[in-house]
Amino acid sequence: MTAMTTSTFSTSPAARRPARARGLAWLVLRQHRTTAWVALALLAALIAELVWLRLAMSGHLDAHPGLRTACVPGTGGSDCADGLLAQVDQFRSTYGDYLHYNGQLLEFLPLLTGLFVAGPMVARELESGTHRLVWAQSVTPVRWLAAKLAVPVVAVLAGVSALAAVYTWTWSAAPAGLLPGQRWDRSFDMIGPAPVAHALLAIAVGALVGLLIKRTVPAMGVALIAFGALWGQLETLRPRLIGPATQLSSAQPALIRGDKDWIVEYGMVTKTGGRIPEPRCGVGVGPADCVTQHHAAGWYVDWHPGSHLWPLEWAEAGLTVGLAALAAGAAFWVIRRTYP
Repeated sequence: MTAMTTSTFSTSPAARRPARARGLAWLVLRQHRTTAWVALALLAALIAELVWLRLAMSGHLDAHPGLRTACVPGTGGSDCADGLLAQVDQFRSTYGDYLHYNGQLLEFLPLLTGLFVAGPMVARELESGTHRLVWAQSVTPVRWLAAKLAVPVVAVLAGVSALAAVYTWTWSAAPAGLLPGQRWDRSFDMIGPAPVAHALLAIAVGALVGLLIKRTVPAMGVALIAFGALWGQLETLRPRLIGPATQLSSAQPALIRGDKDWIVEYGMVTKTGGRIPEPRCGVGVGPADCVTQHHAAGWYVDWHPGSHLWPLEWAEAGLTVGLAALAAGAAFWVIRRTYP
């Protein structure tokens, strides 16, 4: 009997160590298990719907092969081949809204993630004081924050990556001319690595704001503003993350180059090599007279061809993840300074 008791006591601490090591992240997950199950169910439903949408669009295009080249490149889908207008309208009305609203959800998913981290995950615990109970169990504030960040980061890397990959696969089935609203420059935040990188930034910003504000509703409001401001700056920088192609001409260049081209800027080139973006010429003034009016030498247009999509996606994703790392580092600095 004694031997059995000794053996039991000698093995129990070792048996408990692995559970203790993973206990904090498990506790965070259990705290938000309802949200996690709802999110998992929605993820499964969205992926299933996107797979159906891809198969349905591909099947429709296979049954109507003329639709793949129905709209003339360079018109943005407004001028389609004769005899196919009814089929084009049918495709747009049947599948356009499905693709659009799925993309909108994916575009704004990072914002929702940041609000959740800022409010319910971080600020609410600091506001209610429940964090003290955890910290009293030999858990440091830094470990507590690491667990708070680990759970949404893993969820984003798994869930949002899968959703973005399936949406990109579905989005690529629709020719740009058929759904001009889904051109790559307008769908940039919905496809590829962009939604994942934006979600990681939103998590880091949400954690930092939650630590600073310590009140649930105000933290969510400030996180909304902070992430929105960063998002806007990223969109402003996006066209210049890699160098655009440039065309110079004496005549005014066409501003719509094709369904896969993104016009960044156009204007006039002065005789000294300077630029006049989007010059004002007045009503009824022709391109040649406008050049003379501004004492310019000709015209220029900067654009990104379709081949720039993925270099731009990965360049912005790298920049965004770098910003996320800075925000996360600031969050750990704040918790060390506030709760030494």
